[in-house]
Amino acid sequence: MCQNKNNEVARFSFEELKSLSRYKSTSLDRFVKDLESTRDKIMKLSYTERNGLNSDMFILFSRFRINADEQYIEVKANSDFAYILNELTNEFTQFELQEFTSLKSSYSKTMYRLLKQYKSTGYYTVFVKDFRELLDIPVSYRMRDIDTRVFKPIEKELSQFFDSFQIKKIKAKKGNKIERLEFYFMEKTPPIDDLPKVPLYNWLED
Repeated sequence: MCQNKNNEVARFSFEELKSLSRYKSTSLDRFVKDLESTRDKIMKLSYTERNGLNSDMFILFSRFRINADEQYIEVKANSDFAYILNELTNEFTQFELQEFTSLKSSYSKTMYRLLKQYKSTGYYTVFVKDFRELLDIPVSYRMRDIDTRVFKPIEKELSQFFDSFQIKKIKAKKGNKIERLEFYFMEKTPPIDDLPKVPLYNWLED
């Protein structure tokens, strides 16, 4: 797929896309409109890399061409982003990559990657200060904001992929302030029939 093409152009025929994404409709017009909707979402994707107060932001894809006459699409990843795509491919199995790309919240995506590093233990703990930095949570967010805007989407989305998913808040020994977070989870074993699928499935069905 395109994540294995570095900064080269990846081409997919309409038939390939329909087969991989299990697309139902036979209407060419509808399929092209769905592709355009997918393209609009993809071309808005960006990535920010932070190092202290320094940050670097760039778009993930530089081109998404739809050729309805010859029935194919061409996708090109930003060359600056190629190494991240390759890193994801190396880090995840194809099924995990499908799960990762189905997540909508950026907070959920970061937590998914973090928890996968501790899947053998099913336990991850982190100080709130470090948690804020890891997930790039706005400084203005109080704990009640984190509850609704960070924890809520994380719990909703990651519960699909982890059993017994829980987030526990640990208070400091002195005072009432939350000092540390504990994550408990069990990795679900994917059904054989679900392996593998492709990320475009979710985009096309939106």
